[in-house]
Amino acid sequence: MERCYMPEIFEKTSIGALELKNRFVRSATWSGVGDERGRITARALELYGNLAAGGVGLIITGFQYVMPNGVALKYQVGNYGDELLDGLSRLVEAVHAGGAKVMAQLVHAGSKANPDLFWEPAEIWGPSAVADPLTGRVPKEMTQDDIRRAVDAYANAALRCRRAGFDGVQLHGAHGYGINQFLSGASNRRADEYGGSIDNRYRFLGETLKAVRAAVGKDYPVFIKLSGHDYYEGGLTLEESLHVAARLVQDGIDCIEVSAGSRVSANGMIPSRTNILKEEQEAYLADLARAFKQTLDVPIITVGGIRSVSVASRIVSQGVADYVALCRPLIREPHLIARWMSRDRRKATCISCNGCFETALEGQGVVCKVDRDRKAAQKSRKEPEA
Repeated sequence: MERCYMPEIFEKTSIGALELKNRFVRSATWSGVGDERGRITARALELYGNLAAGGVGLIITGFQYVMPNGVALKYQVGNYGDELLDGLSRLVEAVHAGGAKVMAQLVHAGSKANPDLFWEPAEIWGPSAVADPLTGRVPKEMTQDDIRRAVDAYANAALRCRRAGFDGVQLHGAHGYGINQFLSGASNRRADEYGGSIDNRYRFLGETLKAVRAAVGKDYPVFIKLSGHDYYEGGLTLEESLHVAARLVQDGIDCIEVSAGSRVSANGMIPSRTNILKEEQEAYLADLARAFKQTLDVPIITVGGIRSVSVASRIVSQGVADYVALCRPLIREPHLIARWMSRDRRKATCISCNGCFETALEGQGVVCKVDRDRKAAQKSRKEPEA
């Protein structure tokens, strides 16, 4: 009897023209390594270079804002003008020198943009003038001219990525940011062709994908991180998200990373959940990924609380998803994948406390707060009293 092929987590694969040395992806997470204008810093080169040397096949950068009024968080990296091209190119060089591939995640934060971080007069934009559930700010409802400007900004940023040497781009369509706001009935109350039915709410994303594809060419990898469910009253449902995904595949998307929720989702259904301490708590979005994998003929990435190589291997071998994405474990252990490949298969040491995001807000970039505080305590004990 012929044996059925079982995919292996450490094997080489390809997605179109993108060749990957294993099935591990560093999922995009804001890393706090830009300056006040979103320019690449030495800390960014250090962080991404260290990640690349750690064995992961593909790195997706923290979200890069495509317009000055699209910035959400302090020290976020920008991709809104050619003056940023040199720094972005140096980031790519640092990753490639470490042996990994790298894609840039692109975003406009929409109503989640932080006007305190704007360095020039600008409006907060959103699909509708609906108060953002996290910030409480009411954005200006985008005009159709604003929409065209945003679509062009995504396309220009994607072309900039290609010029900088990135191996592809990922559109951020999750977690309550701009694209997700258009998809969600909770934030999109428009009465024109960009609102109402799920096909109309898809229109902004569809136009963005079309413009990006026209800018970078048909063979350049274009991914999306998509919310499979918003877990928020009136938000995107699984059924709607699967419909969106089918449209994306029809329109030429190369791969879908399935995430879910946002910081305001009900019943703790946030993207970065805490206290993932047992195997049965891991891969908490895998069932969503399975629904996409069973429905669509496109590579699927799953993300969410994966801490054990055994869990990652089962996800791939059982056909739940084609790739496994991690981030917080790689903040504490940038060389985790290399450790697993060396046969040290102990689970990641990350305790899922989310303290790493606190360090980024402090301007240090994302580092493990547990390790940082322990080292500080050790240093304090060693220092002689004055």
